[in-house]
Amino acid sequence: MSTPVGPEPCNVICPSCRQQVTTKIEPKSTTKTHIIALIMCLTCLWPCACCLYCTQCARNSDHHCPSCNTFIGTYER
Repeated sequence: MSTPVGPEPCNVICPSCRQQVTTKIEPKSTTKTHIIALIMCLTCLWPCACCLYCTQCARNSDHHCPSCNTFIGTYER
C-alpha cells in the first residue's frame, strides 16, 4: 500500500529505511498527457502541446525516498 502524497515534496517515514525524510519528486508523463498533446497538435496548438512536457501541470508526481531511493507513492493529476 502506498502512502498518500501530494503534488509537492512531503515529509514521510520511509517504509524501507524507516527514516523520516522529505520525498524527492520525479515527474512522469502518462497516457493522458500524450493524448492531450496529440489533440492539441491536431488542433494546431502544437506550441502548447510542447509545454505539457516541460511543466508538471499534466504529469504525475512519483515520490521516492532520497536516502534509499524506495518508491513511496504517486500523486495523479
